[in-house]
Amino acid sequence: MLRFSPNANLAHLIHWFEWEEDAFRKANQQDKPVMLFLSAFWCRYCQRMDEEAFSERENMALLNAYFVALRVENAMRPDIDARYNLNGWPTIAFFTPGGELLAAGNYLTSDKFKDLLLNVYMGYQQRHRVSPAGGRSEMASKPARPKHSHAEILDELTASIMTQADRVHGGYGRGQKFIHPEANDFLLSRYEATQELAYIEHVCRTLDRMRGGQIHDDKEGGYFRTTSGADWSEPHREKLLSEQAGLLWNCLNALRLTGAGEYGRMADEIIGYLDAKLFDTERGAFLGCQDFLRRETGEGSSADELFSVTDQCIYTDANALASSAYLEAATLLDRPECKERALNILDFLWSHCRNREQGIFHYHDGEPRVPGLLNDQVQAGIALIQAYLVSDEPKYLGRALELAELITSRLTNPAGGYFDLVSDEIGLRRFQLTDVDQNGAAASFFLRLARAADETKYRESARWALDAFEGDFSSGGIHAARFGRALVEYLSFSGK
Repeated sequence: MLRFSPNANLAHLIHWFEWEEDAFRKANQQDKPVMLFLSAFWCRYCQRMDEEAFSERENMALLNAYFVALRVENAMRPDIDARYNLNGWPTIAFFTPGGELLAAGNYLTSDKFKDLLLNVYMGYQQRHRVSPAGGRSEMASKPARPKHSHAEILDELTASIMTQADRVHGGYGRGQKFIHPEANDFLLSRYEATQELAYIEHVCRTLDRMRGGQIHDDKEGGYFRTTSGADWSEPHREKLLSEQAGLLWNCLNALRLTGAGEYGRMADEIIGYLDAKLFDTERGAFLGCQDFLRRETGEGSSADELFSVTDQCIYTDANALASSAYLEAATLLDRPECKERALNILDFLWSHCRNREQGIFHYHDGEPRVPGLLNDQVQAGIALIQAYLVSDEPKYLGRALELAELITSRLTNPAGGYFDLVSDEIGLRRFQLTDVDQNGAAASFFLRLARAADETKYRESARWALDAFEGDFSSGGIHAARFGRALVEYLSFSGK
């Protein structure tokens, strides 16, 4: 599904392809370089490319005549994003039909984009590389064996995250602020294991400052994705399901550990926002994102002249995370309707976003798309285990066991850990990644399955994910928080 800026533009007149075999077949047959435009639904600079560079007649003619143009959104294709993203969105990458990188960059004005098109075209005709292949064309599929113990890695990760913790405003880092619910989740798990007050105090400080800051939308509810100000001011006006769900989890765990009612109220507010603004009553699941754009009314337009657009895709990993949080909320907040909603969502995902051979698909936009990504399998699996524990319905455990079998049979890296996808021969997707964040989630899934099914073999499956990564983790920080969370669970499980 191709989507363009909601403001006036002519970008749809370019002969775009999605990431598909036909595009690469055409590039091979016609001997043309491929241009990939990697964007985000809420990205203003991506929208500006549509309105300017992709609406300029000469640029459109050059692209249609001499290139095969691909258009991909990061949320729809996290596998492509992981391989081609160059420091953010938009990323513009040029490569040969065989996948060899020719050039790459980020946002470009219309004139600079035209210059790059001509440069790439001339270089390709002469069969010379336009710029060094910076990127991700060399991808290791065999991670090194561990050098540090699990306890040492856990200490390194904890120290790294606490070093980044802003002791004044909460959150992580001293500049632009992101929600980072996975880091909060990690610190709460460390508090439970150690009773070290600094961990839970930082999470509570973060939640308190966010609730009182501009990152909280006090008009429509929910929380914006990021702010430019370290004090949670100057918000970027997009709200993602995955981050609302992760923050809901943080609030519920903070309520459980502290008994402080303000975190229950904060959780109730997030649920109210999700139900009112992102729930699709027709399909019975949550939509991906709500974004706010300023109307193009010429000079003098004010910040109040905003309208909202919603990403109509249903993303399985984010819906699974939301379902898990709703199941927890049903108990902690005494809201049985949350349990019903969560179970209905999981049933929808299983019925409409999955098949036996390929597992869970990544998103649904009228039909399921992009099967077999590791993160979708493990997030759905974690939610299904929780559904089994809450409902005592064996079908949810059976479904989780089915996903575990798919992961171990089709995504196991023989050198350790689990691949992020089943490889194919198109572009950089032929390189399978063994990602620390996704393997952390996989380890958590297998550990929870080991308990729920009383099967010790899944503990070994979790260890396979954890042992794939070596220290030093001192600089891993928030980007390895899910891995750290799994280490906490593993050490608790093994009694070490």
